[in-house]
Amino acid sequence: MDVVPADAFKLAVAAGEVAIEFGQLAPAAGRRGQTGVAVTDRVVLPLEAGRRLLLWLEESLRPHAVALQAAGAKALAPQEAAAAARPGQVTARPSVDRSGERAAELLRLISSWEAPHQYERSLRLSARGIQANRFLLTLNARDIPGDASREALAICDRMGIPPVLRAAAEAKFAMANCVHFGFEGDQDSIICKLYLERAVPPAEARAAHAAGQKVLLHLAFKWDLMTSAAVTTRYHWFPYLTASQIERRLSSLYRDEAAPSFAIASAMLRLAAGRVPAERLQYLEVEEAENERRSFDLNLYDAGLRVSDAQPFLQRMREHFAIRPGQFQALYDQVKALQLGHLAGGLHREGRDFFNLYYGAVGLPQFSKGRP
Repeated sequence: MDVVPADAFKLAVAAGEVAIEFGQLAPAAGRRGQTGVAVTDRVVLPLEAGRRLLLWLEESLRPHAVALQAAGAKALAPQEAAAAARPGQVTARPSVDRSGERAAELLRLISSWEAPHQYERSLRLSARGIQANRFLLTLNARDIPGDASREALAICDRMGIPPVLRAAAEAKFAMANCVHFGFEGDQDSIICKLYLERAVPPAEARAAHAAGQKVLLHLAFKWDLMTSAAVTTRYHWFPYLTASQIERRLSSLYRDEAAPSFAIASAMLRLAAGRVPAERLQYLEVEEAENERRSFDLNLYDAGLRVSDAQPFLQRMREHFAIRPGQFQALYDQVKALQLGHLAGGLHREGRDFFNLYYGAVGLPQFSKGRP
């Protein structure tokens, strides 16, 4: 790797990416006394990778803070230098984003396996506003190195899983064909999640469809690091439903066909069903024994939609939840070109109306060639 000194940089964020340009200061051509920058390198990172880079840079620089403070004090008068060197005199810095640190930790732990996995982002719209620090990491259980159960639960231990929830996850881990690690965080909560996904045999799915019954697809264990709340979530699949059958189930779930959220969910269902037969859209319903949650998850990947295709319905969500237009537009502009994955909604815990939008799934390669 060539080493190219740089004494200038420029950073920009657009379309879900962070672009950093590095260069060298030089006299501006034809402009006496002015300085320009000759760009030598340009690095483009996904937004989440840029967030992790920022956290790691802060961690790396922290041990040098005292030395930097002492070096700066050398240029001051003796009285000023003595004051600057006293404990507690360092210039105040913004408080550490704890949810960002834990998100970066989970991403580092999964990356350390050097196993192929999928990274999918999501956002939540509700009366609380927009929550965008949410993502899902998906692996085939067979790709987890060593003993999959032990390794996955070790990561859950690092992320503070409660002992009772851990024991339940360990008892059910053998059901998992795929394993998902979820995260969402803001200033009020940091929620970590472990999903175990079954491989439903085709014969079981056909029998459930013929009988009008559901089958368990996901079993999820979720815990909040800030409030100590913990729940077990079951995701039931209703195989091969038509668009009208899905809409009837949505109507039953919302219990009010006049509800704005029911109208929005139905409209997005019709949009997707206009692209692909609804039987290929995986419809799930979600329940938690600990509360009155009633919600759904609709897999839209086979419809081949982009987030921008759902823009009119996203605007209706924004208006319904009274989210500020500028706040919504800033996020929408970053993700509008990405593939639309899942729509989730209904009544969340404590009866809160919500929508989750999953988008931009990317598969990350297997870095270790020696592992099958």
